[in-house]
Amino acid sequence: MKPYCKTLTAIYYEAGDATTAKVKSWGFPALHDYTKDINNIQKLRAKSVVDLPEIGTYLVRFKLHLASKDAGESSAAKLPKGFTVTQVIADYLREIGASIMRHLRTKFSDDLTMADVQWCVTVPSIWDDHAKKQMEVCMARAGLIRSVNSPAGSPHPLSIVLEPEAASCYCHRNMPDLELKVGDRLLVADIGGGTTDIVVQEWMSETPDDYRVKEVTYSTGGLCGGTYVDEQFNKFLFAKIQCLPQFLRKSTAFMGEIFKRWEEIKCSFGDLVTIGESFEIQLPSKLAAEWEEFDEEHGNPPRSSYDELELTHADIKAIFDPVVEQNLALIADQISRTSNVKVIFVVGGFAGSPYLLTKIKERFLGTVEKVISPVQPGSAVCQGAVMLALNPAGITSRIARKTYGFEVSRAFKAGDPEAAEYVSWVGANKKCDVNFSAYVRKGDPLEVDHCVSKDFTPLYPGAKTMKLLLYSSNETDPKYTRGPGVDSREEASFTIDISASSHMEARPTVNVSMYFGRSAIEVKAVGKNFGNGEVQGFQLPVEFRGDWV
Repeated sequence: MKPYCKTLTAIYYEAGDATTAKVKSWGFPALHDYTKDINNIQKLRAKSVVDLPEIGTYLVRFKLHLASKDAGESSAAKLPKGFTVTQVIADYLREIGASIMRHLRTKFSDDLTMADVQWCVTVPSIWDDHAKKQMEVCMARAGLIRSVNSPAGSPHPLSIVLEPEAASCYCHRNMPDLELKVGDRLLVADIGGGTTDIVVQEWMSETPDDYRVKEVTYSTGGLCGGTYVDEQFNKFLFAKIQCLPQFLRKSTAFMGEIFKRWEEIKCSFGDLVTIGESFEIQLPSKLAAEWEEFDEEHGNPPRSSYDELELTHADIKAIFDPVVEQNLALIADQISRTSNVKVIFVVGGFAGSPYLLTKIKERFLGTVEKVISPVQPGSAVCQGAVMLALNPAGITSRIARKTYGFEVSRAFKAGDPEAAEYVSWVGANKKCDVNFSAYVRKGDPLEVDHCVSKDFTPLYPGAKTMKLLLYSSNETDPKYTRGPGVDSREEASFTIDISASSHMEARPTVNVSMYFGRSAIEVKAVGKNFGNGEVQGFQLPVEFRGDWV
């Protein structure tokens, strides 16, 4: 497994209240500083120092909190009391942004400002639009894009790029020997640290230099990236050394050291040099003594040595295989949904694992012509994102992952839930207020610039705003947005300013257009029968709201 080219998703706060906590360091320096502080505490404790300094808060893998529950159970630890997901991600993005701006000013000009920069962020394609919008909120909170609360941010719109699409673009631009013709299909497996994203695309261009693809099936994925192999190792470790929990209460820093060694083992497992070999992890003398004593007290068979932990090839294979099998199943599922897949691109941080790549080739070569992974698979998304942000027309269409629609009112019908019944202010008719009005349905092909429009009217006269609730469902034809046994969830709400219609006696009509084929859902609203009496349609302000954590 090649050395990882990206920094760690980690942040270390100075000791103090969560609401006013200051960032001490981020990325790999955060792990270094935290480990250093822990070691210092243990040295002082060994000297019987009573007044010990307070340790700050070290957080890792917090990006996984944004993943939809549909993707699986996240390995991200619950945030400490007082910290929120948006706060932590925004703080991390602020540090990244400051580092990037320093680099750009050094390379180009000291006068470079946010006005000269357009930010691009990558997100897994399996994230729902709620999570994508959260990333935008975090970017604004970090001061990187302009908003009401961050006027100094970049005035340019945030570009959101889907990670497997970015990887696909990168692979095409950096593998000139790959010959594709119109109609050829390729599968991109973006297997990162936390998430796995699988997308199947079809090549649409007559020339290799003109990157144009369309999505063939809706993207799938799950929480089965490289960090979940670490979770499996953690389980193995605690099962093997049963006294470890008690030991760690006195020597927390040990886990940092052991995981450094584990990272070396993980990176090399499966390569030609280490096939069939065992690996050893040296243990501190205090742990060795406690382990031996624990075994004696509990009648466990004695070991030949307590100074090191041996990991046989079979042990490591058993650690890897549950996660590897999940990824193989995801790839197989996508291949079963379509036909004539010619090539598989394997990218992402975990794609650098020789064992994972070997297993993918063993399973799918023959079904596909080629399985390809770039030299630096971990950087494919980063570099491809810039390429795709500069050429967004490269993606011509996508497949709807879910059915999307608004919650609307309609005439009450037999069989409708009684709890949803109300009496309309117009004509005193019975209405049902949890009707799912679908805009697009799961599996629909969606051209990037194609929009779906529908007319809406407010529920009550004299309303100055109209709130629309956007729902999604895994069903193709959902009937209701809420209620027992209903497979629908609220994605977000949009509040439309219709105050210009408050003078009207007739009900105002608003045309709402939505773009579902883009990397994130976009909404526009137009007033049709109100305003100054001269214009039949004019843009209305739309405010997005979400349940931000």
